[in-house]
Amino acid sequence: MTTKTHRPLCFADASGGALAALGAAVARALGHTDAVAATLSEASPLPAEVPAVLAEIGLEAPAILKLEAALSNPHTVVWLAEGAAPVAGARALPCKLLPADAGELERLSTARIVRDRIERMLETDLAAS
Repeated sequence: MTTKTHRPLCFADASGGALAALGAAVARALGHTDAVAATLSEASPLPAEVPAVLAEIGLEAPAILKLEAALSNPHTVVWLAEGAAPVAGARALPCKLLPADAGELERLSTARIVRDRIERMLETDLAAS
């Protein structure tokens, strides 16, 4: 019998951490309490729609790490961005948030859709692994 080693989830993006924060917050709510958010770029202030859609379901955004710092310990990386992941073996969920000049309702709707897609991925894809 082999023992499966648990690796914490690291949600990563290339755009300042907003997508990663959504991913890690949802994962923590679903029982992955050691999930982290990381970004390939410098962390940026979260767009207003990210804390808003997290607050709708009673969650808060986690701190955002630099990806290289997060990977100093083994993680299962979930790449939340369009394009190829910079980490070998990462799971990918292509997604994006709308730019600040889009309408508020459109930005909120898109953030909700991303949040819900992350939740579905966690409940299906990662549950099977």
